[in-house]
Amino acid sequence: CHDMKGGYLEDKHTQGCQTNEPCYRFFRWHLIDIFTYFSHELVTIPPLVWINCAHKNGVQILGTFITEFDNGKDICRHLLASDENVDRVVDALALLMAWYNFDGYLLNIENPIEPEYIERLLSFVSKLKIACSKIDRNSLIIWYDSVTIHGELKWQNQLNELNMPFFDACDGIFLNYTWKSEMLIQSKINARERYRDVFVGIDVFGRGCFGGGGFNTCEAMSVSYTNDLSTALFAPGWLFETLDTNEFLENDRKFWNLLEPYTSQRILHMKSLTTYFSDGFGENFFISGLNLATNPWYNLSLQSYLPNVLSENKWLIKHDDAYFGGSYIQIKGNTEGYSKLFKCLIPIESICEIVLVFKNIDNIIPELKFDNGTFIHLYKSEKDLIIRNWRQKTYRVSVNERKSITDISICYEKNVDSIIKLGYLSIRPIESGCSKIELSSRLIQSIEHNSNSSMTLHFGDFIQEQISSIILIFVRDQFEQYTFLGATHQTYFVIFKSEIIDDKQEYSTLIVRHYSLDSLDLINETILRLPIAYNCLKSFYLEKSS
Repeated sequence: CHDMKGGYLEDKHTQGCQTNEPCYRFFRWHLIDIFTYFSHELVTIPPLVWINCAHKNGVQILGTFITEFDNGKDICRHLLASDENVDRVVDALALLMAWYNFDGYLLNIENPIEPEYIERLLSFVSKLKIACSKIDRNSLIIWYDSVTIHGELKWQNQLNELNMPFFDACDGIFLNYTWKSEMLIQSKINARERYRDVFVGIDVFGRGCFGGGGFNTCEAMSVSYTNDLSTALFAPGWLFETLDTNEFLENDRKFWNLLEPYTSQRILHMKSLTTYFSDGFGENFFISGLNLATNPWYNLSLQSYLPNVLSENKWLIKHDDAYFGGSYIQIKGNTEGYSKLFKCLIPIESICEIVLVFKNIDNIIPELKFDNGTFIHLYKSEKDLIIRNWRQKTYRVSVNERKSITDISICYEKNVDSIIKLGYLSIRPIESGCSKIELSSRLIQSIEHNSNSSMTLHFGDFIQEQISSIILIFVRDQFEQYTFLGATHQTYFVIFKSEIIDDKQEYSTLIVRHYSLDSLDLINETILRLPIAYNCLKSFYLEKSS
């Protein structure tokens, strides 16, 4: 449950943003099942970048409906005044879920409710569950352990007769944080066969919580795990809010490694796997190993798959170099000469192409494990290229019958002193529908001038149809210096005058590039020149389109 500084920070920018400050990101998707975006607004809709990240990694994402304090009591009084009001709110919440493509709600009624409204509150919970499940049968409505069946704001810290009716009306309950072990034992008994729908609340800030939170959060989680209940981890942004942000990656690794024994590791189910090992942040922007733009940026839409193996394989995210985007993963060599990367399920009918890009080592041998228990080591590559000191090797694997890749690992020289950089990995069954993206005749369909301060580039609908591609926007000044403005999977991109015009120069050049994320090939490019005589952003002309 992501609660950090009120929410809607840098993550609210669907195109990403330029930033000189470190930003929070989450990439331990294989260790969780549900991601809830939390704020203190009445209705919290998860930002688009979080929705995309969660779904890409097979994780459900919930918004929040919260009422609290005197204002919340007034809202509930109005909401519960009639069945018609309940139905209108239920319809609106279900419509929001469908429109923005998230998966349900955490319900947090954190104010007293007059007793005469309790039955209608139960009806609200039940109707919302039904309405959301009609849209998506896998949707979730989770009740937070706060108000009781008598209308009192009295946290129970367990599942009992005072909150059981709410539990029965929805998909699960998020227990408050000040529980004791015996409360969890009784909660499991009370939940009967639905015991996994009981989420034991753990506050990472440690406010009254068993173990005290922080890096001791694992102590509380071990109790939840021992009792075979689920866990609701609240505010893991503690790592970013209270500790040195420059040490965030190391602290994040330490924190989640301590929790890992109490999680159920999920695997990636996919038709193909492509990753440039990005956590959605960069100090520069690289393309094919070239440091093209030197400005820091944050864009969770550019996050790609990161290793989902257990933590005994030490890997680190680094931002001082990259093959594509803003980062790579660093693996320290070991005496076995072997590192696991991914647990997955990728079906192959006949032929599969594998591309691996690495640095700092002469050779890497990919190892694939299949669902029938067999292994294959890829000793011989079809292509072997050197691209700006990165080595790119392409392999082909043929199978006689349908198989699925279940494990991806790498083998290398046994040397504890070696530091391996991995910049890109692609595994694509040739027959899986991962066809080559067709070139569109025009990248920019139209340009809308919003005001003196901004304009919107409109692209064709093909952008959303080609889900494995992305548009990157750069601005280049007359001194050939590039700035990365952002990226989009949408059919539009908004550009502000302040981002592209500098009074000290005669003109700026806008670079719009359409890339395939499966191959990192440039599909299309349009270049616009913007003179200093800006004239409401209308004084541009097409320099090049290819």
